[in-house]
Amino acid sequence: MADWAELPNDLISHIANRVKVIEDFIAFRSVCTSWRIAAIKDDFDVFSPQIPLLMLGAKHEDDFRELYSLSKNKVSRLFLPEVRNAECFPTEGWLCTVSNTSRDGEMNLLHPFSRTQIQLPSLKILLAFHDFDHRPTVQYVIKAVLSANPSITSDYVLMLWYNAHDGGGGLAFWRPGYLNWTHIKAPRLTSVASMIYHKGKYYYICYGGRFYNLCSNFKPHLLVTLHDLFYQHPVQFYLVEVSGALLLVTRFYNIDEDEVDFANGGRSVETYKFEVCELDVTKGELKEIKNLGDSTIFVGRNEASCIDSSKFTGIKPNHIYFTDDWFDFDREQEGGVGRDMGAYNLEDGKIESIYPELSISLICPPTWISPSFIM
Repeated sequence: MADWAELPNDLISHIANRVKVIEDFIAFRSVCTSWRIAAIKDDFDVFSPQIPLLMLGAKHEDDFRELYSLSKNKVSRLFLPEVRNAECFPTEGWLCTVSNTSRDGEMNLLHPFSRTQIQLPSLKILLAFHDFDHRPTVQYVIKAVLSANPSITSDYVLMLWYNAHDGGGGLAFWRPGYLNWTHIKAPRLTSVASMIYHKGKYYYICYGGRFYNLCSNFKPHLLVTLHDLFYQHPVQFYLVEVSGALLLVTRFYNIDEDEVDFANGGRSVETYKFEVCELDVTKGELKEIKNLGDSTIFVGRNEASCIDSSKFTGIKPNHIYFTDDWFDFDREQEGGVGRDMGAYNLEDGKIESIYPELSISLICPPTWISPSFIM
């Protein structure tokens, strides 16, 4: 019988170069010491989009989080005491965590697979700009979006959209080395529906239909107001980059506040369709897209992402995989957020289940996280 540990290093490296899924690459390197030495991280394309893992809802007083792999139909447990009783905002393979229990509202950037943390100025410091006191259990941070992956570069920005006590909201950003949040003077807005860093600029869209970008000095610039689309309610919006184009994904809900049997899986909020449009930021026009080809979009709390499904197994093309992120509606009666999940077929409008069990949480509901290395 051949000794696999004695394979030539150049052959092992060549095989490792053909592995496209980061989970498989990690498993490949764990076979034995010689494979781990030969298959270095440089053999893996760290810039290639990965299948997001479904991080299941947080359980009360639990230091572990469960991750569900769509391609392997398998749940694994990850020791993550850093996210206990914390809200999690996935962005660029990291989590922006906001503590619900600490006195000052501790905030960090956390790499969930290495447990590397980057300390951020606290929520208390963020709100001090408005002379507001931080109140534990109140949700302030709504969006947290990185411009780049901190695993790859130290030249990045973390942009926040947050709510204040007066019913308004604000934009603020942080760079590595800063001791405080830098606040951005922005028009008084309805809540930001989605935010993205696209081709060197931040873009965000509000529920009222106003679409902005942030110039080089982070000054908001109104690009266009999309009135017609935003008369339909209730809806949720996502900005996502697909093959270099900026797309606007619209998610349509039904809401049933009466006589919902939650004990038997009933849902007060239920997605029934999606629409996808390409957004021309110069002309301020929307062009509906009926077919994504091999592209697959993932939407959920805080961000949306896209992969080429032809490079992976177990992922369906021309589908939109979605998690439950309707937070504005009171979900305590349901036991938490997380019932409204599935995969939407853009061709025939059918919705399929993506996870066989119920996963709900009032602290941190199921959300997508993208596997990545620490370089």
